[in-house]
Amino acid sequence: MSVSARLIPLALLVSAACGRAPGEGRAELDLRHTRQAGGQAVARWSGDSVTAEELARRFEEQSPALRERYLAPQARREYVESMARFELLVRDALARGLQDDPEVVEATKRALVNRLMRTQLEEAPVHVTDAELEAAYAARREDFVRPEAVRVSHVFLAAPRSDAVRVTDAKRRAEDLLARAKALPESDFAGFGALAREHSEEPRTAPLDGDLRFLSDDALAHAYGPEVAAAARALSTEGGLSGVVQTDAGLHLLKLRARRPALNLALDDVREELRVRLEGEKRSRAWAEYLARVEQGLSLSVDPDALARVPLDVAAPMRKPSGPLPGTVPAP
Repeated sequence: MSVSARLIPLALLVSAACGRAPGEGRAELDLRHTRQAGGQAVARWSGDSVTAEELARRFEEQSPALRERYLAPQARREYVESMARFELLVRDALARGLQDDPEVVEATKRALVNRLMRTQLEEAPVHVTDAELEAAYAARREDFVRPEAVRVSHVFLAAPRSDAVRVTDAKRRAEDLLARAKALPESDFAGFGALAREHSEEPRTAPLDGDLRFLSDDALAHAYGPEVAAAARALSTEGGLSGVVQTDAGLHLLKLRARRPALNLALDDVREELRVRLEGEKRSRAWAEYLARVEQGLSLSVDPDALARVPLDVAAPMRKPSGPLPGTVPAP
């Protein structure tokens, strides 16, 4: 390979350097360090150089503390030589044909796709209108305006208030369970959860360690009765226990897990947060549309029958990799 010609073929690289289109999946990449004519060379090697203009720009891009290091002539020379040395090794790698090495090709493809994704996802301009912000705020209003909420775990024993016999038996069991719960450390939510799993008679929450999740006072009263809501309001310390709470449906033991303060955020309070979120959603949709266009434009198809015939033995031992792992882009 000619060392003076720095235009080299690499799989899946695209270049418009020449007037003819490259073959599918093939193109040319210019790996010269300085690709534009002109400038004062401060270091030269065969067909290439580092210019004073580039070096000045590199120094300007460094922090003042790092820049100070190169005030000494020897340090500045070593920096330039290190840049040139890297380029010389690139030349030698090309002379050895390493541009066609599978690892180099795969790394180049990954770099191309990463750069393309940054262009499409991060750098593409996205505009969010005030109307879109207002609509998003209305749709997500519960995220910004909500009452105070409490999270408790409970043990429930079914005993309708009208059934005196069942109420008497349930009270006896509830008092026993309350004593066992009081014997646990306040922070032992797992221990209380074990009591709920074993003894609670509410099938929906028993498998969840009796956890009712966060509920507002009104929601708690509506779901379990005003007595439960009042008992939860009275709990002031995380891990604190209620007494036995009787409702029309039965008896409850409550353990406070956490409180969540009320929120009352206006649109102006969350405008920037919503803008960032909507911009991300728009970029994601644009990325999905872009992928669909690429797949259609390059006639992507999958043969399900051929795919189903590919051998796949989950019991076979793992083989040594035959090359670098292929890059993948998941569906959006």
